[in-house]
Amino acid sequence: MQNDGAKDLIDPETDKLVAGAFERAEALVGRIDTLNGVVVLPAPVVAEYLSGIERNSYQRHLEILNGVRCIEVSAFDQQAAIECALLVTNQEMKQLDPDSKMAKLKYDRQILAIAIASGAKEIWTHDKQLYKRSRAMGLIARSLASIDLRPQQLRLDADG
Repeated sequence: MQNDGAKDLIDPETDKLVAGAFERAEALVGRIDTLNGVVVLPAPVVAEYLSGIERNSYQRHLEILNGVRCIEVSAFDQQAAIECALLVTNQEMKQLDPDSKMAKLKYDRQILAIAIASGAKEIWTHDKQLYKRSRAMGLIARSLASIDLRPQQLRLDADG
């Protein structure tokens, strides 16, 4: 189900609009499902998604997410917390005000930490900073622009 209020997605590599993003997402999930793979959806991503839709439709959207066999929502657990702490470089630690350290551990780091803790090899994102940071960490970073739309099947009439 496409979110009517969905914002346009921009390819972080080219800064161009990703045409057919919903259809591309369906194709990606279909491909992963066919390969018996798993889409690790970090809980902070779910929070970001839910904050962009009407509250009275949360349950409906969560039921759809939970109903897709290859999607697994991953929490920010102890292993992810360790990975998140390791993402802060020594240079960043020197520059941080002790009172602002917690503010530095924001969503993007949590998302990346959950991906690393779960053993993900790829990050699919449209966030430019997360895209760059993922690549710097040695992960494959992609956006929905990286996936081809499923070819539409044409219906042929037998009558001509």
